[in-house]
Amino acid sequence: MIEEFVVKNPLFSFSGTRVLDTKRIVALSDEDFATLHLELMTEYRNKDGWWSDGNVPHCSECNNSIDSPENLRRYYGRSLHPGCFTIVYEREGKKEKGVQKMYWDRVAKLVLTSE
Repeated sequence: MIEEFVVKNPLFSFSGTRVLDTKRIVALSDEDFATLHLELMTEYRNKDGWWSDGNVPHCSECNNSIDSPENLRRYYGRSLHPGCFTIVYEREGKKEKGVQKMYWDRVAKLVLTSE
């Protein structure tokens, strides 16, 4: 599902940066938004080997272990628990505007469970 939302732009491809179409993402249904977000958080497990061989990420706010992709939220490179995400976003998210704010507001409301 992730690849459906990657912005196709040669400048991004050249730099090795993947940019997602936030405007299209915030237009998703709640269920599809949650599915996409879980895929993005699971990607960290697959790419970085988190939750295997003792490689457990820690929350940037409380420093406790984050036990699964369902309990991982990312905010500008920081790994956070859902509750810690809310705290950080309330503290730092005042600068957010437009579509970006809509995206982070939805992340703050997410409740993910493993199936």
